[in-house]
Amino acid sequence: TIIYEGCGSYITDYRLHDIWVLEEMKGAPVSKDDFNGKDVPNMEVNINNNRFSGFSGCNRMTGNLFYELGVLRFVKLASTLMACPSMDMETEFLKALQSSTTYKVENNRLYLSNPSEENLLVFKKTD
Repeated sequence: TIIYEGCGSYITDYRLHDIWVLEEMKGAPVSKDDFNGKDVPNMEVNINNNRFSGFSGCNRMTGNLFYELGVLRFVKLASTLMACPSMDMETEFLKALQSSTTYKVENNRLYLSNPSEENLLVFKKTD
């Protein structure tokens, strides 16, 4: 019997490597108007260094990806500290992003879920 042991590092799903724009949050479509007329949240995911960065509705954000088979977490999130007239949607978005644990990629979309909510956030790939 041969037992193989390795360093156990997972190679992050290459399909995540892209720029993603938020399309739905908790089942409802989002628009610029929901985020103070600026832009909807979006992020660039770089699987080469397992980092992401982007815009969370008012502030810029950055952080790390934790990836294992079937598990995707957005961790060590940091963001700028600008104030906007309404911060509720950004706060909800950041909370949802950090609470997501699983994902699927299909039809140019990234679906983030957790045990209590499926399709918590839906992003569309941009060209």
